[in-house]
Amino acid sequence: MIFSECIKSTTNIFKTNKIMSKFISSTFGLISGRHGTAVAMISKSTGKNYLRIYTVPSNPKTAKQLAQRAKFGFVTSEMNCFHNLFKITFGGNQGVSHGLSLAFKAVTGTYPNFSFDYSKLVLSTGGLDITGQVSCLKTTGTTVQCEWDTTIGFQGNDNDAVNLVFFEENAKIGILKRNVAVRSAGNIEVELPTVWANHEIHCWIFFSTANDTMNSNSLYISAVQL
Repeated sequence: MIFSECIKSTTNIFKTNKIMSKFISSTFGLISGRHGTAVAMISKSTGKNYLRIYTVPSNPKTAKQLAQRAKFGFVTSEMNCFHNLFKITFGGNQGVSHGLSLAFKAVTGTYPNFSFDYSKLVLSTGGLDITGQVSCLKTTGTTVQCEWDTTIGFQGNDNDAVNLVFFEENAKIGILKRNVAVRSAGNIEVELPTVWANHEIHCWIFFSTANDTMNSNSLYISAVQL
């Protein structure tokens, strides 16, 4: 399953002050965005519509503000290709926001030279046991052999599904191999796209219950040269 391909985009950022009033309209329903001197928004916690007075930042171009906005734009753009995966692992559209917030912790470098440490990128979270040791090595062509420790702690089962994620950084294309094996198998061979030959591929693993109600934390395996 190819979960996405990145598309570069820009993001406009508003600064607002305290919520001034709640907007209720039987004619227009829920609205969002800037309307004259106000900004309409929907509260994530209550689902209700509010109006905030729009204010222009007093000093919108300080070094700290520029760095933070650039970092936000970098994460938003680079992680665009992971949106569909985040919807699966973190649950719907709200899961995308959660995935992006976790991605901030994987950013390295200083403004304006940001990059990602993919070993710190979290693709799944949950209470299910993750594996202790794991490896992923090229065998022939673009086939990789992935092996994992089958030891289970208090929260896991032999029949837990194994999920593998592969990501080609330059093309910004990722593939989710979902339910490719059960935990007790201990290993699996996976065929990756032939166009990835001679490319470096980032690999992750996570487990999910047989009924798909709980995941484990994701674990970065390594970068594999095909």
